[in-house]
Amino acid sequence: MTFLQKISAYSLGLNTEKDLPGLAITGLEEDYDSESLRILAGLHPTDTPFKLNDYFTRTLKELQITMPEGKEAVIQVVAYYASAIVEKKTDTYVEFGKLIDIINKTPFHCADIGLLHCYADYISIWEEKMGGLDFHTKAGITSEKYIEITEESIRQQLIKWLEV
Repeated sequence: MTFLQKISAYSLGLNTEKDLPGLAITGLEEDYDSESLRILAGLHPTDTPFKLNDYFTRTLKELQITMPEGKEAVIQVVAYYASAIVEKKTDTYVEFGKLIDIINKTPFHCADIGLLHCYADYISIWEEKMGGLDFHTKAGITSEKYIEITEESIRQQLIKWLEV
């Protein structure tokens, strides 16, 4: 994840104070720089949460970064997983499952962030894998081919979603 995506993940509660030194290191690697960012990067994850959070708050102020909240934060974090799917760095079905798990930890749903059709495709793959609904027979193809086509559909939808 990028520095800003990690900040979004933290704002959603997906990361804790112990993750802040690593977040700061990512910021330095991406050429962000401030006194508090350098200090935070040098702290240990087992330092007090108050100390870690204090330097994180100072870092945001020094870098003039507003911590994203709500839907904006969800979209930034989901974009990380969507990019991995689009770039075929990981299995589409597995990674989209992780993406859904993250969304489910928030008050938002796939429809709220424009991913309802991807979610429907994901569920149809799940049905095929679990031997539930039989989509491939109606399409006149094998189950494996149906999954391959549907995963490509998810990737194409995510490409468009990332462009917005």
